[in-house]
Amino acid sequence: MKYSQPIGILLCLLLIYTTTQPLVVIESRNWTITGWDPAGSSFGQAGKFLSFFAVISLAFFALPFIWAKRFNMVFAAMLLAWSYRNFLIMSTCLMGECPQKQWALYACILISAGILVMTFLPKIKVSSQPQ
Repeated sequence: MKYSQPIGILLCLLLIYTTTQPLVVIESRNWTITGWDPAGSSFGQAGKFLSFFAVISLAFFALPFIWAKRFNMVFAAMLLAWSYRNFLIMSTCLMGECPQKQWALYACILISAGILVMTFLPKIKVSSQPQ
């Protein structure tokens, strides 16, 4: 695909932005949990992990080497797995309290899946001469 690399870069930037938005809201304690601020909960700062690997994936999208495209698939798979892990942990009801899932929690999974799809479609120059 001709535009898979710029689309992948934009998706990485969008994922970094999405991690700063509210992922879940726990109304009984007045907590708004983002990827960077756990707001007193034990969820941790899951957005830092996503942002770190999104930056690495962004760099590999920009590099024109075949090894970078291959490693990018690994990092994109890790992004998708971590986003799904965040969804499972943050949306689980605990002791009768169910957090309200926000749009960013779903968007992290969709954007990570989009990044993974873009890694499968790299623009690679193929030489026409036999070796």
